Parts: sequence; C-alpha cells; structure tokens
Amino acid sequence: MSKSERTVARRTLHYYWKEAKTQWRYHLPILFVMPAAIFLNTYATSWIMSDVINRLTENPPAADQVFTVFGLHLALYAAAIIIGELVFWRLVLFLCWKGEALALFNLRKQCFDRLSEQSMHFHNNKFGGSLVNQVSRFVGSYERMVDSMVWQVIPLVSSLSFALLILGFKLPLFALILGTLSALFMIVAWFSFKKVRVLNEREAAASTKLTGQLADSITNISAVKSFAQEKHELKLFVKRSSTLQNASLGLMRSILLRDFGFGSILVLLAIVMFVFLIGGNAWLGVPIGTLFLAVTYTMNIWGQLWQSNRILRDINRAFGDAHEMTEIMDEPTIVQDKIDARDLIINKGQVEFRDITFWHHDASSKDKVFSHLNLAVPSGQRVGLVGRSGSGKTTLTKLLLRFADVQDGEILIDNQAISDTTQSSLRHAIAYVPQEPLLFHRTIRENIAYGKTNASEEEIRAAAAKANALEFIESLPEGLDTLTGERGVKLSGGQRQRIAIARAILKNAPILVLDEATSALDTESERLIQGALYNLMQGRTTIVIAHRLSTVAGLDRILVLDDGKIIEDDTHANLIRQNGKYASLWNKQTGLANDTDS
Repeated sequence: MSKSERTVARRTLHYYWKEAKTQWRYHLPILFVMPAAIFLNTYATSWIMSDVINRLTENPPAADQVFTVFGLHLALYAAAIIIGELVFWRLVLFLCWKGEALALFNLRKQCFDRLSEQSMHFHNNKFGGSLVNQVSRFVGSYERMVDSMVWQVIPLVSSLSFALLILGFKLPLFALILGTLSALFMIVAWFSFKKVRVLNEREAAASTKLTGQLADSITNISAVKSFAQEKHELKLFVKRSSTLQNASLGLMRSILLRDFGFGSILVLLAIVMFVFLIGGNAWLGVPIGTLFLAVTYTMNIWGQLWQSNRILRDINRAFGDAHEMTEIMDEPTIVQDKIDARDLIINKGQVEFRDITFWHHDASSKDKVFSHLNLAVPSGQRVGLVGRSGSGKTTLTKLLLRFADVQDGEILIDNQAISDTTQSSLRHAIAYVPQEPLLFHRTIRENIAYGKTNASEEEIRAAAAKANALEFIESLPEGLDTLTGERGVKLSGGQRQRIAIARAILKNAPILVLDEATSALDTESERLIQGALYNLMQGRTTIVIAHRLSTVAGLDRILVLDDGKIIEDDTHANLIRQNGKYASLWNKQTGLANDTDS
C-alpha cells in the first residue's frame, strides 16, 4: 500500500474517531456492558454447567436432593442469563443504535456541507451520481466499522481474555496452546489485512466510476436516444462494468487465499481440541466437567476467530468505500470565506471590477481570461455584455458571484471587497438567472419560492404572472403543485426559463445578473417577457449577457468584450454610429449587413 493510501486511511479514521468521540456517552458504556454480557451469557453459564457436570460424574445426588445440591447453581445460572440477555444485551443494542443514529446524521451533514462549500470548478469536474454514491459509502462505512467494533472486535477480545484467564487457572497447558494458535491467527490476519484493503479501494473506485457513468447516461437519456447512441453508451457501461468485475474477482482471489490460511490454523485448533477431549481425562485426569468447559470455550474462540475474518473484510471494505469521500473531505476549498468575513451591506448596489486578473484554476497563468481589467457599473445602471463565445462575458458574472476568485485585483460592491464578505450575504444580494435554467425535481411552487422560501401564495403567483408563466402553470392539471422532473425535464425550455425568471423576480435582490435569460424563449414569449424584465431592472444594478442584441439595445450601456478586454463601451445608438464591432454584429443580426460582411 502506497504512502498516499495509508494517509487516506488515517484521515478516514480521523473523521470517524472525531465523530465517535462526540457520541462518547453512548459508545463508552458499551466497552463495559458488552464484555459483561458476554461473560454472563457464555462464560459464567458454561463455568456453572462444568461444576454441575463434575458433581454429577463424581457424586450424583439423590432424587430428593437435586435442588438442595444444585439450588445455588440454578439461581446463579438463571441470574446470569436474565441479567446478561435481558438487561445487558438490550442495553448494548440501545446504546449502539442511538449512538450510530446520531453519528450518521452528523456525518451526512458534514458531507453535504463539504460538497456545498466546494467551488463550481470542483462540481464541474465531478459526476453528481458519483458524489451521491460516495456520500452513501462514506456514511455506510462508519456504520460498518462501529458494528464491527461492537459486535465482533469487543466479543473477540473479551472471549479470548475470559477463556485464557479461566482456563489458565484450570488447564494452564491447554490455555497456552490456545493462546499461541490464536496469536498466530491474528498475525496472519494482520498481514493479509493491508493487501486486501488496497484491493477493496480499487473495487470501490471502480464501482464509483460505474455509478457515475450510469447516472450520466440516464440523466442525458434524451441525447442518447436522439443520436441513436444506445449501443455506444452500452459499450461504455460494459467497459466500466468489466473493470468493476475484474477488481471484484481480484479481491475475491485474495480473500480466498487468505481464508485458506485462516482455515488451516482453525483446523489445527479444532484437532488439538478434539485430541484433548478424548485423552484429557485418561492422560491427565482432567474432570469431565472441566473438559466440557475447555471444549465449550475453544469452540467459542474458534467461532470468534473465524468471525475475525469477517471483521477484517468489513473494515477493509469500509476503508475502500470511504477512500474517495475522505479525499474530498480533505480537498481544500478553492473559494473560501475569510475567518473575519463580514456580511455584505448594500446601500446603492454599485459594482466595480478594479484591475482584476484571472485565469481558471486548472489553467496556466499564461492563459489569462482577464488581465488588469477595469469596469465600474454605477448604482441602478443597466449594462449589457456582448461579444463572441469565449470572450469572458459569463466568466465576469461568475467572478461577481464568487464562483471563483480573482488572482489579482479586487471586485467591490458599494466599496466593499467581495473577498472580505461572506459568500452567502453576497449571493443573497444578487438575483442570478443563468442561460440553462436550474430547476429542482420539486413542484413549480417550490422552484419559484426558492428565491424567497417564506413567500406567500400571493407573492408566488404575482412573480409567476410577471414572468409570463402563470398562464401555462394554471393550464397544468396540478398547477403550482406540478412536479418539474429532474432538472425540469417535464417542462419546455421556455417554460423552465420563465420559472427561473419568476424566481429572480420573487427574490427582489438589489443586483440582477441575466446570463442569456431569454435564450430559451420563442419570439412571442421573449416579446411578452421583455417588459417584465425591464420592469424588474428598474432601480437595480443590472448586468445582462445576451447573444440576441435586441435584448440589450434598450439598456443604459453596452460593453463589447473580445479576448477578455472591453473594446467598446457606450449606448446602443452611439455604438451604431461608431460603426465598430457592435455595429457589425447588429447589422448581421438585423439583416442589414452587406454581402461582404455576411
């Protein structure tokens, strides 16, 4: 196992131990109650029975003396079973379930918090289905580890301790042989543990990739069908599935080889036990009851040692399943709030990009998107951003939302550097409508109210009406209670976009960012919603990205970006008169360009 893999395993234990410590009031008592239950249920009762057998073989009592002779034994036996089974075992079950339930809740929350804190760069490079799978595996691995400790490790250690201690007084030589063989078993198990853990991690990684590919194919099933690529996707799936199968078979071979070694030691232990059973009385004069005790304890140890095979398998699997999520938990967040970050306070809504330089996280500093860019947007001004694809329009708005941070310079809102404010307060101040509507698989009501989760029914309907969405919503059988489907697939592109615009209207933020917000609308819907958008823009600082120049023609100011630079900056009328890049784009879209231009 590589150093990196050992480090990840240690980090997994760090997260699990940290959570286990928070539930100490439930876990700590188990360390005492569980051994007590095992002693009473298995070892105390067997000890009592061995004394009874010795008495019966040496000097059996008369019929009328049975309860007189064995009354104390009966009372002790009954007390051991009642306390061990009905009290201690039930208490262990309660403590384990309660502690696990609280810990799993906290771990799920930690994973969700960690994923939600990660940057858009992180999420753009991950499969959503894989992340869901990794969270489930990480949380399930904690449960598996705790169960292994409570129901396997503690019983194994307790059983060995009690058996060797009791037999050490009664049969020292047999106890020595039993302890030696048990120690040999543990040594073999430990050395096999490391190799199998690596194979478990490979199997888990292959499973995660298969899940991600499956989720990607299913999520984009319309594209698969429209391009008739079912066989291509099946080929990809079979390839991933084959990788998982090979990893599983490699793990299986290693486990079978390990189990052969385990079985050999346990077979030797069983043979030694049987030889002692048949010859102990004749050769050493060991009483029958004591032989019964030795056999009972040995069989219990035999079972516990064989269970340790499962312990190692479960722990190995837990480490393998948790591996990828542990790496994510350790992965630094690219965009972070400063320790002393304060809430953004909006007075006017003035936005300024001051001498900013930016390149993408996974790119070289030579591949700058912006280099010493300056832009000021006064309070309440409506600004349009136009230019060819890749000119930096969308990147500019994402920097404003702090989906990424600039490498140099600063972005200010009302003279407050957004890097000094909390991301939450920043994004509360901005209503963002992206080019691709982001809808949850929830009701239309919930999707609109996402802009204001405590909105009243009247506010939701009013926002839908302003976005020209209420009419089509009311035509649906379930109206606002209609489920939109995953990513809004049950609605048309224009309907999804109007729901997203209604959400922005309801949010009523002082700064508005529209990234091709009408791109998915047909001409009629665009015409109907333009008025609502212009009303929404009034009194708000607005940045509009548009491919259709008619969308920005009526704005206060238009910026033309090219290769990360602002090459033109003026009103629509003035830009047309200047006959530059904007005028050329306008003429092409309105059909005024001459043949040479086109």
